[in-house]
Amino acid sequence: MRLLLLNLDRAADRRRNMERQFAALGLDCERLAATDGHALNAEDRALVDNDKRRHITPYPLSDNEIGCWLSHRRALQQMATGSDAMAAVVEDDAELAPDFARVLAAIEQQKPDFDFIFLHRKFKQGEIFVPCRPLLPDLSLGRVGPAHMGAIAYVVSRKGAQKFLAYAPRFAHAVDKEIHRYWANGLDIYGLERPVATHADQGHSYIEETRAQESSATRARYPDADSLYWQLMRSITRLSDSIQKRLAWPIYARKGRG
Repeated sequence: MRLLLLNLDRAADRRRNMERQFAALGLDCERLAATDGHALNAEDRALVDNDKRRHITPYPLSDNEIGCWLSHRRALQQMATGSDAMAAVVEDDAELAPDFARVLAAIEQQKPDFDFIFLHRKFKQGEIFVPCRPLLPDLSLGRVGPAHMGAIAYVVSRKGAQKFLAYAPRFAHAVDKEIHRYWANGLDIYGLERPVATHADQGHSYIEETRAQESSATRARYPDADSLYWQLMRSITRLSDSIQKRLAWPIYARKGRG
């Protein structure tokens, strides 16, 4: 299976760490230069759909979130226009489990009748896992809900990349949240019963360099974000989204089992 590593040019330490992990597992990776949130241009920022985002949150996307979006978008564009049936995409701050390669090999034997398979789990409070089909004797694929954030590592099919890029040509949510909105985007998404990739906390965090932009205390806000009109618009959006998500979940879970 093709394996793409998203890595900032200046994050050489993270690249070396990931290459050591892949080598230990007998895997070869292709490095794909990630977009640096410190180096965004006007064309990058024009891809943000601020009109739509204002109905979601009072906060514009941070530079880090835009850079992350552009990085994953580049990987998905390669998949959408290439000949590979599926590929794994891994961020450079991942910690890989000993059976990571075995899981990729098992997924590769599956028909590419999925859009995304996420290789990690957040295990948020209230998170649900519905087993759908066996992947290995000790590991099942399943639906994860009601929400499952993060894009540390996943397998995407060619049709999944095409569907997602067609659905989201511009950015409103953060990329991981946009992918996991199955009730809105119609994506066929699976997770694993247990993760084979987790977030590594050691070493310098390049995300933390722009993390202050994502703190509610210091984050920039849209003009008039606190006006009664925009508070009402966001409340309506949240209510509509919540209803759609809860109505879609039983059908989504049943379709995964079927």
